[in-house]
Amino acid sequence: MRTQIVRRPQDGLLLALLFLSMAWGTQVRAEVVPPEVRAVVAQPAQAGAGQFRYLGLKVYDLKLFTPRGNQFDASSPFALAIEYDRKIRRQVLLKATMGELERVEGARADHDVILEKLAGCYRGVQDGDRIVATPRGPDMMSFWVNGSQTCVLSHPGFRDRYMAIWMSDKSRDRALASRLRGQG
Repeated sequence: MRTQIVRRPQDGLLLALLFLSMAWGTQVRAEVVPPEVRAVVAQPAQAGAGQFRYLGLKVYDLKLFTPRGNQFDASSPFALAIEYDRKIRRQVLLKATMGELERVEGARADHDVILEKLAGCYRGVQDGDRIVATPRGPDMMSFWVNGSQTCVLSHPGFRDRYMAIWMSDKSRDRALASRLRGQG
């Protein structure tokens, strides 16, 4: 038995409206700026974005916000938002962060101090949780979890060292780093 699809003239219009609404909805979601980003970046707009996958599974989405969506400049205000798609324990986040920091910059004598400071900032995350990191000069970063500031971490050169995990050419995914910086 063959099923016949009857097309009416208005079907084309309905289909076009459906696609437009889906495209508009995507655009609206892409432009949502978390309130904590608005608190630290004037006229924030997304400069770059990407996602991190592990063994093919999406772990988190990354969005970099800069003033007016300008290309990344570490000396200008910015915010890195990480929205998680999985539950991850605090200890796993700490271990992953420190592992990447050591991979990017090699073993350094102050890694234990940074780990201790990060332990006070990090929380375990659930699917849908958002962590935002915002610099407060070259030696300081503020961390926010779901809109609430969890800590301000101060350590010599910390901003550039921490952000190198995602943004530098030494990051695990150079193409992603380039997209985050607004270069690709």
